[in-house]
Amino acid sequence: MKVLVFGGSFDPVHKGHIALLKRAIQIVAPDVTHLVPAYHSPFKAKSPTPFRLRMKMLKLACAGIKKNLVFDDYELRQGGKTYTYQLIYYLQKRYKNPDIYLLVGTDCLNDLHNWKNPQVIFDNATVIAGKRKGYSENPAAFKHIFLPGFFPKLSSSRVRAHILACGDIPSTVPPQIMDTIRTHKLYGLDLHDWLKTHLKPNRYQHSKNVAEMAGALSDIYDVQVETAVRAGILHDAAKGFSGPELIQFCRTHKIKVPFFEDICRQEPSLLHSFASAWLARHKFGVKDSQITRAIAEHTLGSLHMSTLSKILFVADISSKDRKYKDAFLIRNLALQDLDKALLYAANRKLLFTIDSQKWLCPLGIDLWNHLIKQEK
Repeated sequence: MKVLVFGGSFDPVHKGHIALLKRAIQIVAPDVTHLVPAYHSPFKAKSPTPFRLRMKMLKLACAGIKKNLVFDDYELRQGGKTYTYQLIYYLQKRYKNPDIYLLVGTDCLNDLHNWKNPQVIFDNATVIAGKRKGYSENPAAFKHIFLPGFFPKLSSSRVRAHILACGDIPSTVPPQIMDTIRTHKLYGLDLHDWLKTHLKPNRYQHSKNVAEMAGALSDIYDVQVETAVRAGILHDAAKGFSGPELIQFCRTHKIKVPFFEDICRQEPSLLHSFASAWLARHKFGVKDSQITRAIAEHTLGSLHMSTLSKILFVADISSKDRKYKDAFLIRNLALQDLDKALLYAANRKLLFTIDSQKWLCPLGIDLWNHLIKQEK
């Protein structure tokens, strides 16, 4: 009895998953294939996408595969973190002397020895792996088979980041599941609905551009792409408020703002960063203080900026909708040296403020002096 098993978060399922599954079925010719969405992966935070929706999307995406598929809710029934070795035991109980084939990507293949009780997997299953271009084969010390050909470098996290940044669904998602994503406003589509209602069109487009640039810089500077994108798309959430509305909002919600009274008198629009951070946490449920701090700092900066804060500060002043002559220079500089890009961006902000004959907030001055001191 050949049993092929393919597990994962499938959050959401994408075309890479389907291509890998179809090729494995073709090569292994299993009697039955178990598709097992994770309830709570041991390697990730619990998905906010309900299990039933991830299972529904998986069924829709696999509707054209008529090869005795079992959409297995085993992990849901377990009700917590479930490990692959437990899944192997479960299949051995379900079938008499099964010949188990475990389907994984090459990223998982290289990390299998770190999984819980890996010897149980190695002793009781043959690992089937799909390769991506650029993978240099390092023969594993356990039973494994490489599927012929190469598979696209896709990931569910990249799909989620794209939807969160752009407000649309990429072509890497099977068309059968797009309606489900739209209907249930998954992966940030609900957030985009709110932003489109509360921001002017050009400000909404700017937010998407900043999110896109923050996501690109996250790859270079080792920040999680979804973290960077979430900070980018929400950084100007309160930009639609007027000056008096921002002042009242900050007072009502007791938001702590340095130099608050001075800002209220001189330039209340600067409060939008702090109000946006409050909205991110309390309206959109962002619990990551790294994100809310970056949003609060994206206009005036601070003396102790995290990598994410630097990325957002730079992306905000140099996103592709910015048309002033130095925006392109800052974008290119950011691809090479984030700290130099930050210094140049802080310089431009100060000059813009002076040229506009506006009040200079002490926070911006402090940032400039701090960066110059570090540079020397």
